[in-house]
Amino acid sequence: MKYIKLIFAIVAGAVVLAACANTEATPTTNPELPASTPAPYLPTLFEIKNDAKASQIRLDDPRPNIIFIFTDDQPYHTTQYMPTVRDVLMKNGINFENGFSTTPLCYNKVYTNTWPEGGARKFDDASTYAVWVKDAGYQTAYFGKYLNDYDSLEPYGYVGQGWNEWGVFLGKNLHSDDDIGASQYYSDFSASENGSVVEYNGENSIFGADYITRNAVDYISDKRDEPFMLTMAYYNPHSPYFWAERHDQQFRRTGALQAEAYRPPNFMEEDVSDKPQYLQDLNPISVEKIDISYKQILRSLLSVDDGVASVLNALDKTGLSEKTIIVYITDNGLTVGDHRFGLTKNCAYESCARIPFIVYAPSIFSARSDEHIVGNIDLAPTFAELAGVTAPDNVNGMSLVPLLKDINADWRDAILIEHWPTEDGVGSKIPEFYAVRTAEWKYVEYSTGERELYDLVNDPYELENIADQPEHAEIQKQLKLRLDELKKE
Repeated sequence: MKYIKLIFAIVAGAVVLAACANTEATPTTNPELPASTPAPYLPTLFEIKNDAKASQIRLDDPRPNIIFIFTDDQPYHTTQYMPTVRDVLMKNGINFENGFSTTPLCYNKVYTNTWPEGGARKFDDASTYAVWVKDAGYQTAYFGKYLNDYDSLEPYGYVGQGWNEWGVFLGKNLHSDDDIGASQYYSDFSASENGSVVEYNGENSIFGADYITRNAVDYISDKRDEPFMLTMAYYNPHSPYFWAERHDQQFRRTGALQAEAYRPPNFMEEDVSDKPQYLQDLNPISVEKIDISYKQILRSLLSVDDGVASVLNALDKTGLSEKTIIVYITDNGLTVGDHRFGLTKNCAYESCARIPFIVYAPSIFSARSDEHIVGNIDLAPTFAELAGVTAPDNVNGMSLVPLLKDINADWRDAILIEHWPTEDGVGSKIPEFYAVRTAEWKYVEYSTGERELYDLVNDPYELENIADQPEHAEIQKQLKLRLDELKKE
């Protein structure tokens, strides 16, 4: 996979911040979406080992369990086609409508995915949320996909610092185009299990997402009497957009789950003369390919939804539902034909930067839809505070805890979004940029000298770039000053 997701590093690195048919869906700017019809699905994919409840001592302990679930390249709006995420997490949790991925390919002076400018070898894991919460007395577990180039770490199957339990995919990384991923993370993979390499093929084969879910359910069962921090890093729905065989009929004509065609106003935008030169020069991929891939993405996400259902069931059966906070996000958004892009990330537009961002703990925080601007950089300090410790001073981002407790808590009015060109793929064609995103505006500065300004209230699909127009000179000036301030932080 060209763009291994660095979201774990982004939220964990303390020095900085801590996988064929067709259809489409709807816009990324949160209009009223056509609801898919939930298929009858099993409440659990994997059952817990036994139905014993957590001890009274654990239930009396005020420290919450924390479960962090994240996906790979999930378009913002696609949670609407995940029955459990939509009907349970979003309905009964805090749904942050303005969640953003600030620097999905940069962390701790790691600017790209390959050595020497980036990759797992450059990441310093001595101070991460895993280390902090473990030091605070938590059990910690990481299951799924880790950093790009993880296979190159020594010893082979290296276990990250701060993790008590480790079940991480090993597989050849493919450093190629944006739209080509690594099928090894879906099937016929190997995994580092606490440093030992285990092969999952032949009679021992299991779908990659189900491997994560099974480990998570077993972990909840095993650790019911201790506070734990569980990270579930799904590769789904990253290209090549593979799905579990049990979901093969979904989002087809005969499937119980259906989706409307994805045709927001900026789909295959015709006039991009106001956009940066790199976008004008891009050769759009076919609508047919976009439509086929889109259905595959929705189908791929269903195994994640099964995983969420299994985790919720495990928490119910262990009596830990009221002791557990679940955070669900993706590493970055994904264009699906927006602005003539194919299926890619790295851009400054909403479809790239905006992400699902849900905090589910109905017994602790009241359910609501929240418009505050939050980012992946906020998760590391949030996990620290939930565990009763303080993140280091040099960690970017803000703890969400005050905002989770009180919708009127003091909060930011803007967030920085930035990009450094990647080695290849579409990300290599997008110039370095810095952008400021407020509740109503977005202002972008490129290293080429080009600028973009969007009135998100009146132009939520970012169709008209109004940068450098005299009638908007004052707001552009104000946003530039705010951008400069954020770049210094």
